[in-house]
Amino acid sequence: MTRTGMHMTKKGFSFQGPADGVHALKSWITPEDDLFLVTHMGFVEIDPDHWYLDVDGLVGNPMRLRLADLQAMPQREYMSFHECAGSPLAPTVARRRMGNVVWKGVPLSLVLERAQISADASYVWTSGLEWGEYAEVEEPYQKDLPIEKALAEEVLLALEITGQPLTAERGGPVRLVVPGWYGTNSVKWVGSITAANRRASGAYTTRFYNDPTPSGVKPVWSVAPESVIVSPSPNELLLADVPTRIWGWAWGDRQISSVEISVDGGGSWQSAIVGPREDRSWQRFELPWVPPSGQHVLLCRCANELGEGQPPSAARNEVHSVQVQVGA
Repeated sequence: MTRTGMHMTKKGFSFQGPADGVHALKSWITPEDDLFLVTHMGFVEIDPDHWYLDVDGLVGNPMRLRLADLQAMPQREYMSFHECAGSPLAPTVARRRMGNVVWKGVPLSLVLERAQISADASYVWTSGLEWGEYAEVEEPYQKDLPIEKALAEEVLLALEITGQPLTAERGGPVRLVVPGWYGTNSVKWVGSITAANRRASGAYTTRFYNDPTPSGVKPVWSVAPESVIVSPSPNELLLADVPTRIWGWAWGDRQISSVEISVDGGGSWQSAIVGPREDRSWQRFELPWVPPSGQHVLLCRCANELGEGQPPSAARNEVHSVQVQVGA
């Protein structure tokens, strides 16, 4: 949906991320330079003076909100991990693109209340303003949320990320943010919101971002338990018999209750110390280690409060492993 005051700054699929991957993520709050950037069809730049949001569908009070209207509404901050689901063309490949940030914006629930959303609405569709082609599909980027999630207090129409206004690359001036769910649901360059009594029918909800299960396909929504080892990295110089620590991050839609680490390639496991989480932030874990000389394969796995864990392989949240060399 091309509008006045918009232009594409880069066309086609794009990914940017730190060269060191997860081993660059040493800060509790991820710096801008270390936070991944992914887009399906390209980057859009929108003149803030021309931006507006249409709210329609099953609502009693259809609205068009300008940026100033949104800025004048009550806002809240919410800390959350932010993770890409990986390629919808290769859903079982672990990409490990994530960070931990603080979003600030207007609760989506407040906008839906002002629009007088109907009791008949069971989904909320959100459409982005980018255009172009992805995997031979050319249509608007549209996602949907079940009404329970759309009305949850943490879901925001975000205006800022970690204290700074959203840049065009980050989906500014306004993007949807759905903490606890994979980034594909957090629509960038948001242009319209539609209340409906069914799921959206576009490719990004039907063809892409669905996982097969024994009982049928499941939308890629809630983030499954996941953990990564940040340190040591394969490039780190470790010395035999010198105390060090293995540490990293664990996260998921549900709070992580336990993390285990193996220093022998999965032969045995030890419980790590797991820190708290704030809102839906990631959680730090660590384990003291006095490494013997030689080559070692380190692994980590976590479980959430429901007892759900990480599969050993062939999944976007498969167990993470790091190979390290310890000098004599």
